[in-house]
Amino acid sequence: MIRIKIIIPVSDYEKVNRYYKDVLEFELQDDLFFLPNGARDVALKLLIVDAASRETSSHRRHFPIFSFVIHSNFLSYCDNLMSRGAVFESVISHPGGYYARLSDPEGNQFEIECENFDEINGAPDPSNWPVYKRY
Repeated sequence: MIRIKIIIPVSDYEKVNRYYKDVLEFELQDDLFFLPNGARDVALKLLIVDAASRETSSHRRHFPIFSFVIHSNFLSYCDNLMSRGAVFESVISHPGGYYARLSDPEGNQFEIECENFDEINGAPDPSNWPVYKRY
């Protein structure tokens, strides 16, 4: 049962649809995207917003609309997303785990978190990622 549905405003539905499906590897079922961490109680729905609606609405806020958690292999996961075209604003290692912020092609921001430093097959070296910081 879906307990939380997150609405993502978009003007180019096909472009953003491909991004969530092909780049981020979210599972598309009917018109809902399910997170790659296996959570079936949270879904995203793309809402087409036309140009006229955008002109009458307030300026878009630039803060995360949603956040999701993965349980391990954070650096490998981020590296895989980067190789598929995802652009990160930040990737951070801190005493409590990892955190990353990125945006979809329309500027909707979201975060990925992980409390576990485990990497099954060895982690890529993030020190050469320009957005990586360690605290």
